Amino acid sequence: MQAGKLGLVTRGWIEDVAGAAYRSAKEDYVDGGMEEFVRMLSVDESSQATLSTIGDVDVYEGAAIWDEKREPEQWFGAGTTINKKQVETRVRTGTRWAAVPAENGHDGYAMTSTSAGTFAFDQLASHQTDCSIEPAYLDLRSWLEDKRDRLDVWEIGRDKPGAKTTMSWSGREEMTDSEIDEAIDRHAVLTLDVDYQGDYRRVSLAQSGWIEVFEPEMETAEFLEFVSEEILPYAITAESEDEAVDNIVHERTDVGDVQVTDEDQQTFDNLNTVHMADGGDGDE
Repeated sequence: MQAGKLGLVTRGWIEDVAGAAYRSAKEDYVDGGMEEFVRMLSVDESSQATLSTIGDVDVYEGAAIWDEKREPEQWFGAGTTINKKQVETRVRTGTRWAAVPAENGHDGYAMTSTSAGTFAFDQLASHQTDCSIEPAYLDLRSWLEDKRDRLDVWEIGRDKPGAKTTMSWSGREEMTDSEIDEAIDRHAVLTLDVDYQGDYRRVSLAQSGWIEVFEPEMETAEFLEFVSEEILPYAITAESEDEAVDNIVHERTDVGDVQVTDEDQQTFDNLNTVHMADGGDGDE
């Protein structure tokens, strides 16, 4: 995984990722007959990582599926007219996921490989003692202000409360300082497309919590190290995207770079370190 939607713990902590694996199934009627509805989360593997904001941890990854009833619109031609109808059907959504358990005073965090896969946050949280994981937003304006000296900025999408989204970009050349200043003045940054000078190439970020590194190729643990060091200190939660924009524009997010010191390297006394045995066969 080197792209995904970020989730933050808003209550409790992620204590046992390996123990979150489960499968439930039930029969239910949809138009045309009975169908099996499955909800499942597999824990496939774990690896070691050193995360700048957390320390040494085991990173877990797996897959999840979620079946539910929906009534999608179906359009069809009837002679010289076009009609539509809604037919109840089973819809299955799948995603890859990765998670970092609580360690060194940090509550842990999770990611899903698709924006539609945030149901995996609920699945992970529901198998902890008392935990809630919510989709995160990113204060990209603060992120850009802190890191712009290390970046070539190619594209900025921006917004402010009560205004239509506007886009600023500079084609085949990186944006100048004056163009960046104009783009972010009194605006929240919705999307960013940047290169790290001499490092990561083509990094795309979205205020909605989407993070993607196009180059270099990364293992999941390496990607989560990048997220921990570069992105996590700028992640926030909000009731809606409008609330996130308002808080960002009015500088109410209290974000910025955070580093773990030696004094922070303390594990929870009441938590066990979990090492993963053989897992499932989730698809990439």
